[in-house]
Amino acid sequence: MNDASQHPQSHISPALRIARVLLAAFAVLMCALALGAVVALLSLFAHIRPCWPMLIGAPLLIWILHGTGSLRGRIAPAVAAFAVLLAGTYAECLTAIARVSATTGASFSEAWHLGGAGLMLQVAELGLSPLSVLVYAAAMIIAGGMATRSTRQQNGP
Repeated sequence: MNDASQHPQSHISPALRIARVLLAAFAVLMCALALGAVVALLSLFAHIRPCWPMLIGAPLLIWILHGTGSLRGRIAPAVAAFAVLLAGTYAECLTAIARVSATTGASFSEAWHLGGAGLMLQVAELGLSPLSVLVYAAAMIIAGGMATRSTRQQNGP
């Protein structure tokens, strides 16, 4: 067999490769933000920290990203860990806005405009405990391991 049949992506144009990378990055961003919003909502209703639902959400996120083809190549574990970190950060920020809203009596959008990104990040940071950081790290490790396994299955042993 010739080399082109063994590596079907070797004949793809640079423009198509760039489009694939941009589409994969967009999928990672949207899926991570969607997971962060769902995790924040679950944690607010269950009165728990957002890190705990992330342990369940991280494998789901990686499964979805793998299904969309967004986790490919050697950087798949890093992309998976970044997606989980982004989802966790977004969940923490949304719950921080909800805490400011509950404390001030303002609506959710008014609470965002009261202090902006700076206040939101400070409140989110204050809500983090060492245990939360460890749970997020565990979720990132799980996601990286799943991405590594799926990449190996795609590429063969």
